Amino acid sequence: MEEPRHGRYELLQTQLEVIERNGRVLEAIIEKMIAIRMKQETFLHEFAKSMNDLAIHEDCVSLAKCLGELSECGQKMENDCHDIMIERPEMEIVQIWTQIQEWGIGPMKKLVEDGEKVMKIEAKLQKEYNELKQGSSVKEKDKKLRMLLDQKRRVDNVHALLETHMENFDRYRIDKMKKIVTELARSQAFYHAKGLELFAVPCQAIATLDITEMKGTTQVASADAS
Repeated sequence: MEEPRHGRYELLQTQLEVIERNGRVLEAIIEKMIAIRMKQETFLHEFAKSMNDLAIHEDCVSLAKCLGELSECGQKMENDCHDIMIERPEMEIVQIWTQIQEWGIGPMKKLVEDGEKVMKIEAKLQKEYNELKQGSSVKEKDKKLRMLLDQKRRVDNVHALLETHMENFDRYRIDKMKKIVTELARSQAFYHAKGLELFAVPCQAIATLDITEMKGTTQVASADAS
């Protein structure tokens, strides 16, 4: 009985270590994701400013309009995506993972430690009981036996409690991880969908630009300059 339980505690300890390791990986990728999005936000700001500058100095009205629309899209992309891509993922995901650590992993590790402790005490009492000499008094043997039986009940109780909590923890962790994965997928999908939504309009406008109009406008501008 002791060996299977000891192996079970080792397995649970390994599972908790793997979960903690996965948490560190998750935290690292969130940090990288936020850093990338912040750089992207800075780029969008510079992109919008540059497109606006080009639009102001463009002689062709249609082309200037397209450049202006690109500028507006860049600015709107920057504004609309800040909360979704930077603030929300960091707040939501880190908060959820903290809950898993504090309400799940921490208590489970404590239960595993308690289980190992009561098993060590049981083994010690069992050894002491087995080593009682034949000459030992019945009273002494009965006392040691009662201590041993009481400890065995503690071991059974801790083991049952551990199994129940581990089952509940698995459900709790998976539910929380589902929210984390949803948040990751949603933020990524939002970013790309928002980009398609915003930039589809200037892309269509650019595709319909009349080259002859651009040429004529440039020629007029050149003639005026001369």
